[in-house]
Amino acid sequence: MDSASPDGREPSRKRRRQSSSVSAMRSSDTASPHTELGHMRSDDITGSTSFVGSGSGIAFVQTVRSALARNMSWDNNVFDSEMVPGEDDHITTRNSPDSLWHGDEVLTSAEEQDRSLASISFEDLVYWSQSYFNIWHAPFPFLHAPSILGLFETISSRGFSALNDIEKTIVRSVLSISVADRRQMPGDLQNNTPRVPSSLLFSTVDEAISNISPLLVHLSTLSGLQAAVSIQVFLISILRLNTASRFGGLIVRIAFHLGLHRCPSRYRQFSAAEADIRRRLFWSIYSLEMFLAQSLGLPITLKDEDVDVCFHDEEKHPVNHKDSQSIGQSFLGLHLQKFSAPDTHTDTGRFLLPSFLARSSRIKGLILELRHKSINHRVTDPDEVAHIDAEISRWWNEVQDFIDPSALDDDDIDRPVGQDSPDSLKPSHKLLLVVQKHESVILLNRPVITSGNNTFVVGAAMQKCISASKAIILRIFQHLQDCRRDERSLDGRILNPLFWPGFTWCIWMSGLILLYAASNGFYSVEAAQREATRCVKILENISLRGIFWPGACSAAIKDLQQALNQKTGGEPSKDPPADLPTRQQVIHKLRLGTSGARDHLRTESSLGGRGSTPATSLPPPEFGRGVTGAHDGSQNAAMSNLMSALPSGIENPPTAQLQPPSSSFQEDAAFLQNWPAMNGQFYPMEDQFNDFGDIFQLMDVPYHLSELT
Repeated sequence: MDSASPDGREPSRKRRRQSSSVSAMRSSDTASPHTELGHMRSDDITGSTSFVGSGSGIAFVQTVRSALARNMSWDNNVFDSEMVPGEDDHITTRNSPDSLWHGDEVLTSAEEQDRSLASISFEDLVYWSQSYFNIWHAPFPFLHAPSILGLFETISSRGFSALNDIEKTIVRSVLSISVADRRQMPGDLQNNTPRVPSSLLFSTVDEAISNISPLLVHLSTLSGLQAAVSIQVFLISILRLNTASRFGGLIVRIAFHLGLHRCPSRYRQFSAAEADIRRRLFWSIYSLEMFLAQSLGLPITLKDEDVDVCFHDEEKHPVNHKDSQSIGQSFLGLHLQKFSAPDTHTDTGRFLLPSFLARSSRIKGLILELRHKSINHRVTDPDEVAHIDAEISRWWNEVQDFIDPSALDDDDIDRPVGQDSPDSLKPSHKLLLVVQKHESVILLNRPVITSGNNTFVVGAAMQKCISASKAIILRIFQHLQDCRRDERSLDGRILNPLFWPGFTWCIWMSGLILLYAASNGFYSVEAAQREATRCVKILENISLRGIFWPGACSAAIKDLQQALNQKTGGEPSKDPPADLPTRQQVIHKLRLGTSGARDHLRTESSLGGRGSTPATSLPPPEFGRGVTGAHDGSQNAAMSNLMSALPSGIENPPTAQLQPPSSSFQEDAAFLQNWPAMNGQFYPMEDQFNDFGDIFQLMDVPYHLSELT
């Protein structure tokens, strides 16, 4: 049938689900009060309702809040105002600014704009749009970059008015995204950048939305769809996810009308260049749609069984393109002949990043279909869970080779240290792929940990969520620290910023998971506090973009830290503990002494401080090559390093604490094995909270992009 899935495995997976009726049970048959459900709200002012699905994590947010403050009196209005990052429909527009931009970012007066537009150059436009093409174009290549350069030439020679409405929309979207990006980038770039005429940007969100109206009255075209997606990406970049999701419904329908859900290689009327841009546009739409569906917990509108578009590196259909390279009158072909060299030749390697993102999005779609369908249609199928888990592992095994190709290149050993391969990914794009893996693990396992059953299945899911959360926090924190050190940034602004809006959700959810795990005895309270502090620092860095949500999530995590602290009687940890050699501390220092490859002590310093002095890192052990006893010598060196790194108040630490990890904690083997089931180690947060404020009252703050939190 024409609607086969791209990989051809969907029908067999359906048959497996139908044939596993013995082990598969509908959630309604085994439903518990802790089953993750969506949240329906009513607005007393407008009389309207709104819904956010369980896939967004809203049910887990409520579970965490309940676990940490069960005995508190909560106002119902506050409860109804719980949200997840990006729900812009519930941010009041009262007192919102007249413009999204700061005065030092744009030219607003008519006189200044006229003078600037008259003298605008091609180089100015390229410079203003540089961050878009460096950051956003690689993962979402739905635009034809040489054609954009052609539009820039037209503007510089004939003026902005020479463009048609669709072309103006695309240019304004690209420049608006770039101006927002620069807020997270070094100040010298901002100071040396000429201010952009406001007529080349979207001054307000309403202005961006109004540009979609031509698509509703005119015939659907590829260029019109590109314009709509460019607006959607701008809205996503400032975490206006409700608005972007409404656009998504229109975008998906237009994509269906244009046949983008069918592989262009099957049809002779498309040239190779047309097939390429159609494939790029479709997979960009697919990835953005899955991101919005997961972020808001909404049903998926792009079903895999309705799609047969091949990935860029995995063409399964016989190529049937016409010989002609003519593109017709679409936006793609406006300047194709002049700029064809850099962007129209077949180079599947350049599109591996969007292909991997699309594959990751497909996995998230499988998780949403398994875990967050209507409660009457959810199926608890261990085989399906194992299938998705295997898909995550398979995807990650391939991604690892992609983000570190030197591991497969025997000739790479001769490359000078610090010199990247010509086709290497940007650090921010590598980070994006790494986070996708751990985010999928959380999405698959998080619904299990709130099931209310104290079983080994719950314990295993909890530990997987803890591991994934720690990995997300560590990788993002290290990215910031490495970039800040290399660029000597004092204010957190870096050349490879945390651009992806999904980072806010990942860090927020990771912090909640670790604090929740600590409150129930699944994880060290001390370590959870330290990781939560890192979450706060990361969110404060993301808030440099000037959007509301990172700061609000940061404040929520701080309140949760205080709640956990009140129960346990400790202080939230900002740095590695240095008073007593607890188990966590000794493990931490043993790891430092034996690895030696990373400056862990430096990464514990504050992200927000100016002029902070990094802590001295431990020297790496000297491993001999082919020398008997070299390993023992390196262990002794590591132990000596550890002796000097222990707190000054501990002159003679016990010998047992200075042994290699394999023998250091033998007495704790039973404890570690049975940790999840030991009720005595739990911290049920049921009382002792008198001043715990409303953690999730994130709503009643006017949203505007220019606000710095």
